[in-house]
Amino acid sequence: MDELALGIDTGGTYTDGVVVDLRTEEIIVATKQVTTRNDLTLAIDNCLQALLSSDKFHKEDIKLVSLSTTLATNAIVEGQGAEVGAILIGFDSVEKLPTSHHISVAGGCTIKGKIKEKINSQEIIKKVNEIKDKVDAFAVCGYLSVRNPVQEKAVANIIAEETGYPVVQGHSLSSELGFQERANTAVFNARLLPLITDLIISVEDKLEDYQLKAPLMVVKGDGSLISAEEAKKRPIETSLSGPAASVIGARQLAGIDDGIIIDIGGTTTDLALLKDGQPGLSEAGARVGGWLTRVKAARITTIGLGGDSQIRVDQSGQLEIGPERVFPLAWASDKYPHLIDELKKIKAEEYFPINHQPVSVLTYIKDPVKFSLSKLQQRIIKEIKEKPHTIRELGKILDVDPEVLPWRQLVKTGCLHRAGLTPTDMLHWQNKYLDWNREAASLAIEITAMRRGISPDKFVDLLEKEIEIKLGSLIIESALRDETDKLDFSSREVEYFYRKLLEHDQEAMIDFKVDLSRPLVGVGAPARAYFPGVVDRITAELYLPEWAEVANAVGTVMGKIIERVKIIIKPDEVGAGYAVHTPEERLGYKRLDAALEAARELGKELVIERAEKSAAKDIEIFTEREDKYGRFSGGREEDKIFIETILNISAVGKPW
Repeated sequence: MDELALGIDTGGTYTDGVVVDLRTEEIIVATKQVTTRNDLTLAIDNCLQALLSSDKFHKEDIKLVSLSTTLATNAIVEGQGAEVGAILIGFDSVEKLPTSHHISVAGGCTIKGKIKEKINSQEIIKKVNEIKDKVDAFAVCGYLSVRNPVQEKAVANIIAEETGYPVVQGHSLSSELGFQERANTAVFNARLLPLITDLIISVEDKLEDYQLKAPLMVVKGDGSLISAEEAKKRPIETSLSGPAASVIGARQLAGIDDGIIIDIGGTTTDLALLKDGQPGLSEAGARVGGWLTRVKAARITTIGLGGDSQIRVDQSGQLEIGPERVFPLAWASDKYPHLIDELKKIKAEEYFPINHQPVSVLTYIKDPVKFSLSKLQQRIIKEIKEKPHTIRELGKILDVDPEVLPWRQLVKTGCLHRAGLTPTDMLHWQNKYLDWNREAASLAIEITAMRRGISPDKFVDLLEKEIEIKLGSLIIESALRDETDKLDFSSREVEYFYRKLLEHDQEAMIDFKVDLSRPLVGVGAPARAYFPGVVDRITAELYLPEWAEVANAVGTVMGKIIERVKIIIKPDEVGAGYAVHTPEERLGYKRLDAALEAARELGKELVIERAEKSAAKDIEIFTEREDKYGRFSGGREEDKIFIETILNISAVGKPW
């Protein structure tokens, strides 16, 4: 009997799926489906249907289903999810929190975990009741509670008994200091609870419909796996799971342990450095949607460049690519053929507006929910709901100057989305990718080249060069960042230097050459189109592995279950012994050796318990110990003073 795994990755543009033989690591079948962002389960269902219709395997042999999802990241960026009430114990946030419903209550502890001020149950009940009708869940974060979580637990119990609402405790998500970041993490976890729970339940229902009995796993931001049940409790850990899955998948497909992984997708390009088979982790915690959290995630560098990036030429002829995302015109015109005639009219009239791109098309997504429309906006929605139009054509239909049509707010709020010229259209022009309508792509290239004042062939050469320089700059910058923090990477001087390194201007006085000492692994649907040109500008060993276009989905099933616990042993009050700070409690011991032994055993028990909850098999335990000592100025080596010992304990297991 075969042992197979089915992996699905929901990206911003595509949802990829694979079935992999877990013994041979052979990919049996793969699929790419357009992501339905308003309802991810539709794309997931399309993936399952496409995969399971294959006659190359028996679905009874599928032992594992794994999912990476953009839902958590998108929800944080777009402000979606539950309304959360944040209860801050012993501290009032001086920075903005990701919720407007936050209150401070008495409490808190010292850096050594001693209670500084007792909590007041009546105060908590009163303040919680003041906001409970405005929220759907609560997040509790105590000052220095990672050194002693007893107050967080007590406050959470009071809230649960008083309201019956879900309650998230900050210490259960991170053992790192940083009150603001831990509060952000707890609030986001609470916000995501209903969204991730609904998605997972929907996927589980789909698996049942297809009579798949395999357990469902979810990819975390560090590339490891977590059970569906645990993901429902810790949804914040699934943010940034897509880029992490890409790194794991690229490593697997290329068969290397050290290199630069670069994944070009529809919306973004993500880069990670791979060392000893693992991506680096963000030490301070991942930044998601502009908010710094304490989520352990792969250290990924992202730029807004992908197959769906909007290509713009302004009135002065300046070319820009991204970061805005639009539908490719080749795709939009394939679905709505009438757009080709509208593009032909634009070309014939040489229509070059000031306030938008001549080939911009508006497509309907949804009706507005939280804001009212002007009469003209209502007319725009009505027309676009029937079928999409270029902005020029819409102006003619409504008898309004296209330059003054109020469509931008409708796009910003997600009611409408634009189609426009993209790198995907460029690939259609070059006959490198022909899934959709090449005529529409060619018209868009010709119109935009006219605006630039050059031939279509020269314009496409220019586009290709700019994309290669953007990708090359990302690679150089990431390599430099790994070596130094002394450069201002945002400066114009550095940007100019990147171009000089990559342009290879034959007439320049100095021509530079860049050699990468590590191999470059390119993955993503357009990888084969772009990366050969990149390595013409950067000398590097290039891997373009088979199945590169579905590397993310491959990564969803190649990860392991990894649970980590950090335990700190510190001297207690003078002469009182030693304190052991675990994620669940603070304990005291008279002797250091007893404290160390207890810390090891408690840490081992905690990580095994967590790994088993995620259904890990063949669990291995790894312990890293760091001892910190200090001494007085001028003191002797033998007079050093014990400061702390940190134990990082990991449990690593297979998901099947």
